[in-house]
Amino acid sequence: MEQTMSPPADRKQDRGFILASLSFGHGISHLYDQGIPVFMPAIASAMGLSNLQVASLLAIRQAGFGVVNLGVGVFVDMLKNQWGLILTACMFWAAIAYLAVGAAPSFPLLVVAIAVVSIPGALWHLPATAALSRRFPDRRGFAVSIHGFGSNIGNVLGPLLAGAMLTVMFYRNVLFIYAAPAAVTGFFVWWSLRELGKDEEQAEPRTLRGQFLATKEVLKNPVIMALVLSAALRGVGLNALFHWTPFYLEEELGKGHFSTGAHFALLTGMGIISAPFLGQLSDRFGRKQVIIPGLAAATILSMLVVSASDTFWLAIVFAGLGLFSFSLQQIILAAVLDIAGRGTEAATTGFIFGLNGIIGGASPFVATLVINHLGGFGSIYYYAGILTGLSGLIVLAVPMAKPNRESS
Repeated sequence: MEQTMSPPADRKQDRGFILASLSFGHGISHLYDQGIPVFMPAIASAMGLSNLQVASLLAIRQAGFGVVNLGVGVFVDMLKNQWGLILTACMFWAAIAYLAVGAAPSFPLLVVAIAVVSIPGALWHLPATAALSRRFPDRRGFAVSIHGFGSNIGNVLGPLLAGAMLTVMFYRNVLFIYAAPAAVTGFFVWWSLRELGKDEEQAEPRTLRGQFLATKEVLKNPVIMALVLSAALRGVGLNALFHWTPFYLEEELGKGHFSTGAHFALLTGMGIISAPFLGQLSDRFGRKQVIIPGLAAATILSMLVVSASDTFWLAIVFAGLGLFSFSLQQIILAAVLDIAGRGTEAATTGFIFGLNGIIGGASPFVATLVINHLGGFGSIYYYAGILTGLSGLIVLAVPMAKPNRESS
């Protein structure tokens, strides 16, 4: 009986295989991205950084994420035949970037390294989301959420791994070790996804001007713009939680690296449970019917963090927040893609993440003012709760039809 180590060529174009491969790569990407906030207190302590310097690093990371998304989305839509190569490059770039962060001997060089490290995670979403939107028009919420499910596995493992390794190893050594799995994953992504986008029906190719005009038409839609604004406000609130929670846990509650990583994993990774479920519900009953209750729950839970203090309830509240952390952003993204035209998916996705990143670039400085003048690191949870509540009010005011279950 003939055996082979690789699936037939057509298997790699099966949409289930592509969804699984993209979700795996997304998980590895987030394993790295969500480890960074856990590293920051150790980096700040070792290099003697002030809160303002930490805020500068966080702002650069967010702004870099935003600039890549805003600037590249239109080109990713045009380079459909190169999606596999772009995704592969993301992984190898991540390996190089983490080596750079670990090797940076001074604050100015660390600034450069952090800017570099923002690029691969930002770029991954564009071809991945565009490909899923095209291949799952009948189950878009589910597909985007499963892609998010992969990220949530990384969101759990990243903080846990970073926290565990920091208890026994200097942060520089941990970052050097981190480069190896990213490089290995790069080879897997090349093997599994190098044909992504090449097998689709070729429409009349757009010129660069035509692509910009098509994207401009999408962004003139008031419902899309309202959803983009809602996602941006929610994203700024999430970024504040993710950036400063490790400092709250270590400096105000006195927790160690591993305990911090475990609590942070609850905050970022509980979408493992909620993402597929919420995605299915949004496909069946409508995006708005899922987003509004989720944002309301996230607002309330954010306001309860400080009162939970250093008790058992803190883990419960963090777990509750984690159920809605990334999963609701994925449903908002699916709602936007329901409206966006074919051929503009990457640019539309880039606009959502890009605006989030650009606004998020200023957010660490606003958050620093909140921390310094309104009650310490704990005050950040009230700040995030207010932004989440505003995001929910915007969605509440937006007319949203139940998505059509088109055949694929």
